[in-house]
Amino acid sequence: MTVSQWFGIAATLLFLALLVAAGVVVLLRRRRAESPPQAGWMTDQMVHQIIRQGTLSARYVPEEALDMEEIEKEEERFWSETWDESEPYWE
Repeated sequence: MTVSQWFGIAATLLFLALLVAAGVVVLLRRRRAESPPQAGWMTDQMVHQIIRQGTLSARYVPEEALDMEEIEKEEERFWSETWDESEPYWE
């Protein structure tokens, strides 16, 4: 085999290795995007699901991770607040 043939084989192997590495990076990014976020973080995908369906699936937020009593207290506090009437700007 000549030097140019060895160079061609090495270049082909390098290209295939880079292709496999890029595939692994894409796969890891997709898995990370689909996995539940760390505590306290909300992803765009989760916000879009809330807008579309009104709730998050248990896949994103397991029931045992929520403090339902605290949620109920905060919701009750929110709805018990009085709201000021808006000022009429166009009179």
